[in-house]
Amino acid sequence: MYISGGRTPHYEKVMGFIDGSNFLIELSKELKIDFRADKPPLPALEIALLLTNRFFHQDGNITIRKYWFASYQGDETDFKKYAKKLRELTFEPVLFKKHNGKEKGVDIALATEMLVNAFNQNYDVGIIVAGDKDYAGLVKEVKRYGPIIIGTFFKHGLSDDLALAVDKFSDIMHEINFDSEPWKKSISEIEAVLKTSK
Repeated sequence: MYISGGRTPHYEKVMGFIDGSNFLIELSKELKIDFRADKPPLPALEIALLLTNRFFHQDGNITIRKYWFASYQGDETDFKKYAKKLRELTFEPVLFKKHNGKEKGVDIALATEMLVNAFNQNYDVGIIVAGDKDYAGLVKEVKRYGPIIIGTFFKHGLSDDLALAVDKFSDIMHEINFDSEPWKKSISEIEAVLKTSK
């Protein structure tokens, strides 16, 4: 396409779909710190968001929206605390309160958003941050609408079925060293929060 004699820059619309609950479970294992995914210390949530954020806002692309799907334990204050932190790092919070210790709605909400936005051609590239093999069928269906699907997650929590379903997979820990700053500071903050909450 040309405007005023010049070529318009090419860009790709990107959207992200993050299974925050499973991401936090696997992050706890990666850090070797035992915290609850449904009531994470804010520094742990921040590490998760920073790890995920690296895959967006790359040159030539426009990030339309990044959805963070997760369940939480607590009240309205907890909801606002998590939603505010997600908004600070430009994520769209889709949070479900746990009832009787059970998580409901996360998988369905992620699948719905990914499918509906693909159907409406709202993104050229979809980034799914998840490891569950149940998402493999979703990815195959979404690809029928045309977008490229990139997957990223921890290798130790990744299903082979999902890794094969996406067009490209990237290890979320690529070039990350938790023994370096500023990661060490954030990890110390997690441990401090957990100590004070005991």
